[in-house]
Amino acid sequence: MPSFKPKGLWEAAPHTLAKIEIVRQYLVRWFQILGLKYQGKRLSYIDGFAGPGAYTNTADSSPLAALRAATQALQSTPAIGSKEFCFLFTEKEQWCAEHLQATIQEQAWPKQIQWEVRQGSFEDEVGGILNDTRSKGQQLAPTFAFIDPFGATGLPFSVIQEILSYPRCEVLLNLDSDGIARLFKASDSEKNDAHLDALFGDGLWRSALDPGAGIRELSPQILTLYKQRLRSIAGVRYVFAFAMHDANGKLSYHLVFASQHPLGLEKMKEAMEVVDKSGLYTFSDATAGQSELPFDFKQPADFARRMRAVLGGTPRPYGEFNDYALNETPFRNPKSMLEHLKQKGVVEVRWKGAPARRGFPEDKIQSILVRQ
Repeated sequence: MPSFKPKGLWEAAPHTLAKIEIVRQYLVRWFQILGLKYQGKRLSYIDGFAGPGAYTNTADSSPLAALRAATQALQSTPAIGSKEFCFLFTEKEQWCAEHLQATIQEQAWPKQIQWEVRQGSFEDEVGGILNDTRSKGQQLAPTFAFIDPFGATGLPFSVIQEILSYPRCEVLLNLDSDGIARLFKASDSEKNDAHLDALFGDGLWRSALDPGAGIRELSPQILTLYKQRLRSIAGVRYVFAFAMHDANGKLSYHLVFASQHPLGLEKMKEAMEVVDKSGLYTFSDATAGQSELPFDFKQPADFARRMRAVLGGTPRPYGEFNDYALNETPFRNPKSMLEHLKQKGVVEVRWKGAPARRGFPEDKIQSILVRQ
């Protein structure tokens, strides 16, 4: 992604193509699951920085990927055919909004799909809808919001918080940790301070970030703080971030996912794993005080050691290990890590009845002790 938005299509970098495919892969699952389980009529998708709808090297984009995901879900799951699929694409630049409108209009979409392109900022357009919904005492329909700004600004925490305050609403956003670090280093102006206040939702960044740290050291601090802010939202227990690097290994940005439900994060990791199998992209997560580990969906050893350090020493229900696996590792559950630790002889399971012959069936587990 360029650091500015040129007036004309630009080339999509490999990490951008990966990001688009992650959105598509996840939304197929999301539409299918919510379409079957949600009793209401409407499912919604918001693209907060929609762009022009195409690149010089591909006709794909996040808006088109979302529309195609809904089409695929409808075709593969006829039982959701009675639902309405509502798409809102917001874009501040007029030429981008017009190009996106024309691009979407070039194709025919299923009758269940309704879409709208609005020219305006994410904060004004989406924030206005949320304020109107709140003032009328209404509930937001299940909504997946993809928020992909250019640079470190234009991502007010107040809007993110409002979306995530509703059940069955999720967010995937581009956190420009590097750009935010540069903003912080230059935060001697009231304007920059105001941007950081809006981004984090309060002034906690002033004490949480180290002013003596360099840009490279600040990036994981920013990510850690932002994840903490998301988890401070009532009901939001599942927050996961993964770094996306360019061809030279330089951090491009972090994609951050937040949800109230563990199944959302489980399915997001499924989507990530499908894209990662291509071998073209490197995903990794880093938190303050920890070295960055590339995601390896087949090798649990490093993450098992981390889990043991955090959860070991006390008998715990399976759910605590499951939440840790979802929030802090690339795995969808803790079973491969527990199996690795079991082979080392440090796992004791208290069963509800007869011990399971193999594995870790959660419905039969009373508690698990990992010895430190």
